[in-house]
Amino acid sequence: MPIPTNAAWFEATGQAVINNGNKALAKKQATQEAVKQALMFAGASITSVQAMSNGLLENDRFEIRSGGEVNDLALISETYHDDYVTIVIRADIFAQRTQCDAAQYKKRLVSTWFPIRDRQQGITGGLTEFGQTVSELFEQQFNQTSRFARMTQRQPYYLSPQSPDIQSDIITLARQTDNQYVLIGEITELSVERSSRNALLFWQDAPLSRNFRLELSLYDGNNASLLKQERMAINTPWEFELHQQVSPSSRQLWQSQFGQAVTATITEQASLIDEALDCLPTYARVLQVSNEQLTINIGKQDGVQIGDELTLFKHAQFVDAIGNLHQQLQLHPNQVKVMQVYNETAVLTSTSSAPLANIQPNDFVARQ
Repeated sequence: MPIPTNAAWFEATGQAVINNGNKALAKKQATQEAVKQALMFAGASITSVQAMSNGLLENDRFEIRSGGEVNDLALISETYHDDYVTIVIRADIFAQRTQCDAAQYKKRLVSTWFPIRDRQQGITGGLTEFGQTVSELFEQQFNQTSRFARMTQRQPYYLSPQSPDIQSDIITLARQTDNQYVLIGEITELSVERSSRNALLFWQDAPLSRNFRLELSLYDGNNASLLKQERMAINTPWEFELHQQVSPSSRQLWQSQFGQAVTATITEQASLIDEALDCLPTYARVLQVSNEQLTINIGKQDGVQIGDELTLFKHAQFVDAIGNLHQQLQLHPNQVKVMQVYNETAVLTSTSSAPLANIQPNDFVARQ
């Protein structure tokens, strides 16, 4: 049920390094960090840090309504030091969140490398394998900031959402890695272009800019149903020569305007995916059945505690008339309770004297 709303002013500070004398970019990054800190401290959802901070940068003071959470945002001060800038903002936040019992357990998430839809676009700059680096950065950002899930693995291969076998690939990936949710990413744009507002410049002398568009798709690993999609796009100066090769993992790339903009985009998308997982249930798979006890595949590191009561489901599947495989979870009459907890597993028994009839490995329990 909704938590009562309370309006309050929150003051927050953000800092960013000034690279290559670019104070405007540093101010933008510091503002985004301050906005994010204010929202997280207040318990509000991070719907679009970039949109809010951009509005603040343009107007110094502005109003925004986003789900009734942020009513007003003001820039209090900006201080430039030798190599960094400090931004202080004040936000009027109505923190209204949905309370989720399911959120007591962290969800397990698995991903892969992010393919580039048009690999030819990665040739400029030598970024044909940029998707490996971007997926690694996403994993790092996600696990550093996530509140409701953890990415347990990132498989070392590309998995395209355009694949005709994507549904079976998702189910297989979740089962083989023992994860409930699957995140598939794709870089849908990585092109370089020349643009100039100065009509006197020859085209070949116009500055380069680079597009980056990342599409993320969150799936239920049990049935490959699509739960959430996030798309973000940026266009920033490409500070390298057209034929210059840049290592995807180099400091040179990631300290450039393009690299910093990509980092900011990924950080925001990581927060949005984490929030999408908040109220989703945590399904745990039965690993073993022995003497009226069940061993499941989540434990202490997922937030499981002794005494927790869970709902039990029988797992079933069938093939329809046209050959498609369907997954079903059928409610079992018994509830189960956690008796022992280990780091990655837990042992359950029935809450009543009724036997756990017909339960077998690959059935599920859930806290809903």
